[in-house]
Amino acid sequence: ELFDSEDPREREYLKTILHRVYGKLLGLRAYIRKQINNIFLRFIYETEHFNGVAELLEILGSIINGFALPLKSEHKQFLVRVLIPLHTARSLSIFHAQVRYVQPLSHTLTPWPITQRSAELTLPMRTTAPLF
Repeated sequence: ELFDSEDPREREYLKTILHRVYGKLLGLRAYIRKQINNIFLRFIYETEHFNGVAELLEILGSIINGFALPLKSEHKQFLVRVLIPLHTARSLSIFHAQVRYVQPLSHTLTPWPITQRSAELTLPMRTTAPLF
């Protein structure tokens, strides 16, 4: 919960430390991604307040750029379960630039089912902001 600090300098310093730890300690990578996902899920579905969302998204942007193709199912699940629901947050304007930075992950998924009209309508109706 250190990323929930009110001080942006502290969050920036934590971002640098966590990014370096992620790069050096390969055995902790899955754990770090899981904890970041848990923070986002709690933010989306429970608290709707967390000061470090932008910083964690910046870290994830760097991590995602290093993902190998084809994507693992864990990484696809992140997009569906975490990144897309972040667009429904009331405070999206605060971290929208960082969400857009992370979105290139979406181009690696299968194309949107244009022939399935019901699937096309389901997702946009659940969000309040443009997805891509």
